[in-house]
Amino acid sequence: MELYFLSVGYGEAIVLIDGAHCLVMDGGPGSADETYDLPGTIRLADFLHQQGVERIDCMICTHLHNDHLSGLVEATEQFPIGTFWVNCWPQADAARAIEAALPECPDDLSLRLFTTGLQHFQRLRAALDTRGVPVRERAATADFEELWPGCQIRLFGMDEPQIDRRRAEFEAFCRMDDPAAQRDAMRAFDKVENTCSLACCIQSDGWRALLTGDLCSGWDARCAVPDFPRVQVLKLTHHGQRDGMPQSLVDACDPEVFVMCADAARTFTSACDEVQARAAHYLADRSRPAQVYTTGLLAQNFSAQNGRQPCALCCTAGENTVCTPYYAKEG
Repeated sequence: MELYFLSVGYGEAIVLIDGAHCLVMDGGPGSADETYDLPGTIRLADFLHQQGVERIDCMICTHLHNDHLSGLVEATEQFPIGTFWVNCWPQADAARAIEAALPECPDDLSLRLFTTGLQHFQRLRAALDTRGVPVRERAATADFEELWPGCQIRLFGMDEPQIDRRRAEFEAFCRMDDPAAQRDAMRAFDKVENTCSLACCIQSDGWRALLTGDLCSGWDARCAVPDFPRVQVLKLTHHGQRDGMPQSLVDACDPEVFVMCADAARTFTSACDEVQARAAHYLADRSRPAQVYTTGLLAQNFSAQNGRQPCALCCTAGENTVCTPYYAKEG
């Protein structure tokens, strides 16, 4: 079984491959996003092809933000998918909301990112409908369930009443006639979307990984239950920003490896020094190796070889790699 955290710039895409089985959790920004001009980045669909994936058993969209949702569109159009899971799946047409937001997007980065996400959300929903992929809104679960033989998953996030309220809020701003009020409602919805993210724990053959999406709140209560899982790998929430390392979560998981999905520029103060230092100190206090990794900062973890930084662009499948164990088509 192989667990990959892809370097997709400021965004997140995670792939679990277990023989012929494949789980995809988020897809990073859209395939045309300028983030893929950065060295070391790779698009989700390209990575899946290079790994020889033929079918995605389960695709998970943790929440409706551009840096998690948009890259799923291209993968949906290119691969058969068994089932699609999401935190909330509104059916309202968002075209009017997108139109209302576009005039202010050049001067409002948050609104622009949310609007871009909505545009890809429209495309993703159409692609899933066209291909007949079953879509399930997933609430938190009390225990592990089987993904396929030998691999189980447990979900964290909203309960069903919260999902219903969230869907109603989305559909309400889509129906508004006043563009100014519509933009305000969109901003309010977007502001708390991270707190509505899905997270999951993967369990297989005695090891566990907790993949948190952007779910950066509510962990004190979740971690207080007696059966909260300990894990070997903890992907920190919200790209390792200052709110991305809840201490209750770290203490409950007691991980051996920390991962942050962030770009080399540390956009929005992701993979911040404070969080990296806290993770390193946690491991050092327990006499564990300093395994704190950031997807966009692989050069810091593995250094350069032959003058080339770790990347997903300089190596070709079938040849010996010259940087990290990651490889991709020539570029």
